[in-house]
Amino acid sequence: MSPSDAALARHLAARPGLTADLVRAQAQATAEGLPLHRLLIDRGLVEEEAVLPALAAALDLPFVADPWSAGSIDSAAIARLTPAFLRSRAAVPLLSETGPQPVLMADPADAALLSELAFHLDRPVAPRVATLRTLRALLSETPADPAPTPDAAPAEAADDGPVIRFVAETLAEAVASGASDIHVESLPSGLAVRMRVNGLLVPMNTDPAIQAPSVFARLKVMARANVAERRLPQDARFSSTFSGRRIDFRLSSLPTQHGESIVLRILDPQSLRLGWDRLGFAPDMVARITACIERPSGLFLVTGPTGSGKTTTLYTALAHLNAPRRKIVTVEDPVEYSLPGVQQVQVQKEIGLTFARVLRSILRHDPNVIMVGEIRDPETAEIACRAAQVGRLVLSTLHTRDARGARTRLVDLGVPDYIVSDVLRGVLAQNLALTDCPDCGGAGCRSCNFTGSAARRLEADLVTFD
Repeated sequence: MSPSDAALARHLAARPGLTADLVRAQAQATAEGLPLHRLLIDRGLVEEEAVLPALAAALDLPFVADPWSAGSIDSAAIARLTPAFLRSRAAVPLLSETGPQPVLMADPADAALLSELAFHLDRPVAPRVATLRTLRALLSETPADPAPTPDAAPAEAADDGPVIRFVAETLAEAVASGASDIHVESLPSGLAVRMRVNGLLVPMNTDPAIQAPSVFARLKVMARANVAERRLPQDARFSSTFSGRRIDFRLSSLPTQHGESIVLRILDPQSLRLGWDRLGFAPDMVARITACIERPSGLFLVTGPTGSGKTTTLYTALAHLNAPRRKIVTVEDPVEYSLPGVQQVQVQKEIGLTFARVLRSILRHDPNVIMVGEIRDPETAEIACRAAQVGRLVLSTLHTRDARGARTRLVDLGVPDYIVSDVLRGVLAQNLALTDCPDCGGAGCRSCNFTGSAARRLEADLVTFD
């Protein structure tokens, strides 16, 4: 439990009739990873007007009881952040000539929001607590879409408000199009944005007034990456909600000759299609795959190019094997989807939590099945093969051109040939082949984003070893 939650619980403990509900709420908030005050309000256990003053007292922050005692709102800051953004985040900046920017917030313990506000306002933030009713009343006095200043300087054309809207619209369009990735690049001619749909890159609309560094900074803020670091690659992730669906984005930044390049991998937990038939495998191929992975020990590999569905195939295999009698542990970079009943570990290289180190620890937990997200170095290859040699079933991916090249690749990584021969049970090579759009026959039309291609067809080849 966070210090703010603990302090809030102490302030509310004396409230008559709340003791039992408070204890349950604390346990539930911890289990769900929610702030205690938000759970109490959302579940209707305590009214907002009672929780937020207690939270303000717990955090030693001012509480603003009504719109009339809030002071003057900062119209320039609101225009910069946009009213739509502030409504979604439940925050209102107040006027202050010097020092930190006072901001009314319904969730003053939200460190990510505080950091985001400070970045866009270009000054420290001093939070004050207010109810949603007060915040809505203050924001109702502002225009829904403030008009830009006609004589704005070119440097101000990419103000934070337009940038926030541009990024939000780009993400929403990519998600609605079923894209797997968004590529945001800085070119000599300016900003370029493309999305990958059915394996093909499709250009997206950009605004000449939006500068690439502003877009990169906005994406980094959303992912809590280091905005100031432009010389080294960074990896981060964030989540957003679109039409009631939570979508995860994996961010990877890369410094290039003309500026940064950012790729966002789009992960939709609700679109995870587990089940051999749903993936497009033929019945005879399913029978051969399941015969391989149902063996009590050995190494089963999936190969194929990036975006060919290797991870989904491994998750389907784990779902097939998942049963109370088996303990399944995975090590992934990152954990893309949550699998109930499976112990999943995410690699964190910055603290030394590598594939090899996690694998050594996993073996002490006596698992029946181990899934390694990718075998990419000699140490991981050796430990994975030795785990398969001592009675574990190990599933993983490997980068090779075809199924038969997997054995040679393991030997190239330093695993003795006799161990590879002993543990390797099967290698599944898969790819997603393009098919012509049924509406235009491959010529390109609006329904296929003018790519000429429709949903891709799964091609698979399985090589087994006795």
